Amino acid sequence: MYQPRQILAYGTLSIFLVFVLFYGIADSLSHMYSSSGTRSIWGVPSSPKQFNEGSNLRTPPGIAPPSNLARLQSYEQLNTLTSDQFPLVYDPTRRIIIVGDIHGMIKPFQKLLEHLKYNPSKDVLMHVGDITTKGSHEGSLAVLHFMASNNITGVRGNHDQKVTEWRGWLDGLNFCADRGQEWFKRIPEGWVLFSDHYQVAKDMSVEDFRYLLKLPIRLYVPSAHVFIVHAGLLPSNPKYEIDDEQNQPLAHIPAFPSHSHKLEQSRKTTEGLRNLQEIGLLMEIPQNADPWVVLNMRSIVGDTVSKKSKEGKPWSKVWKQHMKSCVGFRNELAGDDNPNNTASKKGKEVALPCYPSTTIYGHAASRGLDIKRWSFGLDSGCVYNKTLSALVLGGPANKQMRRASVNTQRDDAKEASSDDDDTDLYSSSSKSNWVPFGDKGRARIVAVKCQQ
Repeated sequence: MYQPRQILAYGTLSIFLVFVLFYGIADSLSHMYSSSGTRSIWGVPSSPKQFNEGSNLRTPPGIAPPSNLARLQSYEQLNTLTSDQFPLVYDPTRRIIIVGDIHGMIKPFQKLLEHLKYNPSKDVLMHVGDITTKGSHEGSLAVLHFMASNNITGVRGNHDQKVTEWRGWLDGLNFCADRGQEWFKRIPEGWVLFSDHYQVAKDMSVEDFRYLLKLPIRLYVPSAHVFIVHAGLLPSNPKYEIDDEQNQPLAHIPAFPSHSHKLEQSRKTTEGLRNLQEIGLLMEIPQNADPWVVLNMRSIVGDTVSKKSKEGKPWSKVWKQHMKSCVGFRNELAGDDNPNNTASKKGKEVALPCYPSTTIYGHAASRGLDIKRWSFGLDSGCVYNKTLSALVLGGPANKQMRRASVNTQRDDAKEASSDDDDTDLYSSSSKSNWVPFGDKGRARIVAVKCQQ
């Protein structure tokens, strides 16, 4: 039987522990980065007013965030890679290795690099985002540190974005004079305290944070006619007809600016026009400039996009239909041997004055490795104990970089030319892991098994 004095002592100790725990967490949240001093990094609130104004705002899925919360949701919209950064066309002896969603699965990632005999002095390593969270905490930090310390080129994923938002929020606590016991009221609605994203944000280094902030949501490679994003891109604005010349970049031949320099005038070639049209896809289709879409889209439902995979139509199928409908600027891609150069518009076939381009992405693990002629979905569900996949371009093993014109790419894709839009170029049961890529090349799909 406890004596009253013992009960009083235990009660006092319990109250003290609760007090220390509560205020200790609050104090650690607001001071955890104080050793590095006050920072004015892009993407982080720069004043107490900014932090307080944006603290309790909610961003519904698919809706642009309010301007104040947007201070925690800053994005690097677009980076353009040179032919040296993506040496597919001008240096086929070098390999480009693009890895699907890693999600902190450090051991499969290391296994994949070992299997490929990755050589950082010659190979160009890239990723499609979601390098953190879902896997182990230690693995997420290890993958992030590897990417940051080696300055690996990639794009930001939706989970990486949540990590940057949490870090911006945590850093913002440094500016709050009245943080104390009110700190938890500043957590934006819908955010999960102590989640994977919170833990990685709390524990990652300043250098790793800066690396995440520098990751763009879109990469564009003009020399290879390639886009790299996390979730996807639209080939047209679903709110208009696909042959609407006023609103669809692929429905009209672009014009060079009248004030362009003489050197630019001399580049009024097919390549230059293709690049202008590709820039139009990025800039003139509003959904493709919306960070939420590029980070989360899986399907198209009517004239809107959705992050759900079991409704509507996968955006990659729409991309495939548009790309195979391209007939060139002078109808040079059309012909009797390529009968599928049309897209459907209310029962009528439509040919578009464009050239195909390629999109490489991740995000859609539920659909598995999704390889089509002009799109490469690389999230094969590693974090769900499936596989970690990579797209390998170029290198000495690739002897087929032989054709000089996109007009002859049909020879590579005959087996994939089908009226069935569900036909893909690759499956786990395929005898060959080589697939056509771009205008005149081919790529190799490499995968390793994953285990938590």
